[in-house]
Amino acid sequence: MERSEQSNSFEQQMAEQIIFEKVQNWLNKNLKENAKILVGKTYMQPDFYSKEDGIIGEIFAHIGKSKKGQDNKIANDILKMLLLEKLEKRTYRKIIVVCDEQEMKKITGTSVLAECIRQFDIEVKMINIETDLRTMLIAAQKRQRMINA
Repeated sequence: MERSEQSNSFEQQMAEQIIFEKVQNWLNKNLKENAKILVGKTYMQPDFYSKEDGIIGEIFAHIGKSKKGQDNKIANDILKMLLLEKLEKRTYRKIIVVCDEQEMKKITGTSVLAECIRQFDIEVKMINIETDLRTMLIAAQKRQRMINA
């Protein structure tokens, strides 16, 4: 089993789906989930997207303190959003959605990543999830730490 597969979980996918639906309700838009978008000679798949409404976003379904690799994922997601804007010569409403207060504080705080988010006009939205789902995500993260150790 590859490391990327070890870091994915049913619980995270379920949380992302629930958060995606909450984002659609919040924006009152019909968004495409994991749309395959041609960028140069390759493709990107943002968690949610609407070309018509000029919206692109990523969902970060993680609870608690994130590790460097998770920060790198957010930074990579930002680069993809900026690349799409540059190639299409268009400004998108760029959104990162989190489901944890600790993560919200981190990416809106004083780090270089947080400053990039501010400087590139990326919205950060906190979407609350139910306690049962939070508990399931925490259990999945503990299991992944043991597998990836």
